[in-house]
Amino acid sequence: MGARSELLWDTLADAYTRLGFDAVRDATFAKLVLAHIVEPTSKADTLRVLGELGVSVPSLRTVFRCLARCQEHDYRRRITDACLAHGRSTTGLALIMYDCTTVYFEAEKEDGLRKVGMGKESRVDPQILVCLLVDATGFPLAVHCFEGNKAQAKTLLPVVTDLIEGLPEA
Repeated sequence: MGARSELLWDTLADAYTRLGFDAVRDATFAKLVLAHIVEPTSKADTLRVLGELGVSVPSLRTVFRCLARCQEHDYRRRITDACLAHGRSTTGLALIMYDCTTVYFEAEKEDGLRKVGMGKESRVDPQILVCLLVDATGFPLAVHCFEGNKAQAKTLLPVVTDLIEGLPEA
C-alpha cells in the first residue's frame, strides 16, 4: 500500500470506528463501505478499488455473502443506532430535518417496491422513494426506502416513529 493510500484508508477506517459503525463487526462490510466512499461503483468493481488502495480484496462471493448478512442481521439498524448516538452526543438532536427524493428505474414492470408514482420529473418508469433524516449539521441519522407510489407526506410518521423507537433511554 502506498503512503497516500495508507493515509487515506487509515483516516477513513478511523472515522468509521469513531462513528461507531464498527458495531456491525464485519470486516468485509467495512471494506465495502470505505471503498464506496473512495469511489462509488458496482459491487464487482469495488474489488478493483480495494486492490488499488492496497487493501486485501475479498472474493465476489464473499461480497455477496456479506450483503446477505446485511439483511439477515439488520446492519441498517445498527448503523442507524450509531448515527443516532453520534447525533445525540454532538447536536443533541434538538433539530432534525427530513427530505425525500425519487429514484427511477428503466424497467418495464413494477414489483413490490418499484412502482409508478409521482416523481419530480413526471416520468412513467417504476421508481422508489428514498427519505433521509439529518441532524442540524446535516449529519445523516436514518435513511428509509418506500414504494414509488407512496405519497411523501405519508412517509414522515413511520420514519420519526422508527427514530424514536431506536433511541436509547437517556
